[in-house]
Amino acid sequence: MKYYRNINTNLIHGFESDGSQDELITDEFKPLTKTEKDRLINPQKYLSEEEKRNIFLSTLTPLTRRQFKLALLENDLLDRVESTIETIPDSLLRKRLQIEYTESDEFQRQSESVIAMCNLLELKEEEVDSLWQKAMTL
Repeated sequence: MKYYRNINTNLIHGFESDGSQDELITDEFKPLTKTEKDRLINPQKYLSEEEKRNIFLSTLTPLTRRQFKLALLENDLLDRVESTIETIPDSLLRKRLQIEYTESDEFQRQSESVIAMCNLLELKEEEVDSLWQKAMTL
């Protein structure tokens, strides 16, 4: 493919490399530079770390209550989570996390309650991500 940017609309158009569409390439089309073409074809190479992280997080599907608790059990965290929640000094936060933990049907990786629990347990993001990926298979 040959790629051109329409200078009037700023839209990118692809034309067959064999020349069969060359009559469609008018003066309002400017060929993409090598870098522009690479960005078009390989956008993942140009993502920021934050964008890569967000894409990764979007692959972590919600866990059922069963998956979540089995993952905690398999990682020796089940009792720790429950005892840590019980020892939260702020009664409002403690009650909120107790409700979230005991009443939720599913758990979202980026939910406030999951993040709060992980912070209380001093788990690193990489540890939680790994635990989550494993839990998705349970």
